Amino acid sequence: MKKFAALILTGIMTFGCFGTAFAAETKVSVDGVPVEFTDAKPFVDENGRTMVPLRPIANAMGLEVAWDAATQTAAFTMELPDEFFETTEDIYDAFEVPEEARFEQMSATLYFTIGESQYSGKFTALMGNGEQLAIDAGVFPMDTVPVVKDGRTYAPVRYLAENFNYEVGWDGATSTVTLTLLEW
Repeated sequence: MKKFAALILTGIMTFGCFGTAFAAETKVSVDGVPVEFTDAKPFVDENGRTMVPLRPIANAMGLEVAWDAATQTAAFTMELPDEFFETTEDIYDAFEVPEEARFEQMSATLYFTIGESQYSGKFTALMGNGEQLAIDAGVFPMDTVPVVKDGRTYAPVRYLAENFNYEVGWDGATSTVTLTLLEW
């Protein structure tokens, strides 16, 4: 009986070690291209959200990143593409909006603050008359919070990606979060 118990215990310890050794690390791809994480890796937090180091994801998505150390807030900005404005031209024409009141350029910015379970956004537009207009997009709840881990800032990838028009998917076979830019 002792030999049987020892065999069972040895099996549990062996397979337990293999399970740990072969645990898949979470990967991320943007438009089919794997994102390289050099010194910080994605992880799944206690709320089941995939947290990613900010800069590599932002670079892969074509976003600008700014960090405000005083408020511990990361800002992600995307210049909206020309396709975005093509859809607004019909609206401008329908309502006879004068050229000087039309948007020439527009950017969207999301703000994530360490430890806060909400994020905020704003749009900044350059008008046809050269004036700049800031539009508050609001504050939105999250079911997790951005964190600092090993000196790196992590944010939930889903909230970041979906707000910049990316579809978020999960490939369980390869433990990969897939981000695919949707058409504007």
